[in-house]
Amino acid sequence: MSDTQSRASSEASAGHESNRHGIDPEEIRHQAEETRDELREAARMQAESLLDRQKAAAAEQAERVSTVLHKMADEFERQEQPYFSGCVNELARRSDSFSRTLRERDLETLVEQTRHYTRQHPALFMGGAIAAGFMLSRFMRSSSRSSDATRH
Repeated sequence: MSDTQSRASSEASAGHESNRHGIDPEEIRHQAEETRDELREAARMQAESLLDRQKAAAAEQAERVSTVLHKMADEFERQEQPYFSGCVNELARRSDSFSRTLRERDLETLVEQTRHYTRQHPALFMGGAIAAGFMLSRFMRSSSRSSDATRH
């Protein structure tokens, strides 16, 4: 028997061997696809869970901002500055509304609403983002100072 014939014979017997052991390449491919889909779904669910927790944390922070704004408005009222009190009260009401929206709506709806609002009012959105960043940096700076003061 030639080398080519013996190689062909051993390959044929290997092919029969895989079928003899019940291994079907099509079944393996199908199982791999199922596993891939299960892993993809598990990753998606984990990401959604993380985003939901982040959304809840953001809603909680918005509630804290609302509380601070309400106190600030009260202080302006005590100082007989009704204009500033009214402005800050309006900010507090909007922060309360934002917090409720975060808690009540799903992430996909929030993203779509943000896209829509950004398209409709780009300058207002940018101004709000800048103002929010400024307020957040001031809040973080004052929080770090108060935590440093309590340590010393």
